[in-house]
Amino acid sequence: MTNSYGLAKQHLEAGVAEAKSLNIDSNAYGQALIWKVLEMYSESGRNFENIASELEFTMENLDGDGIFHVIRN
Repeated sequence: MTNSYGLAKQHLEAGVAEAKSLNIDSNAYGQALIWKVLEMYSESGRNFENIASELEFTMENLDGDGIFHVIRN
């Protein structure tokens, strides 16, 4: 059974591959993904402070190797 992380990873890998095949810059694509996630959070009713808290929590739990070690779902 696929969990939320596995599904997101699967979609991300497919999106990155498609963006590459269309010669879309990976940084531009990454920025677009971030904006779409923030938009999704906002549309689901999360306020600015809640979204900012989510981003801060994520950044605080990244190791120097860029791995996020805490799952809150």
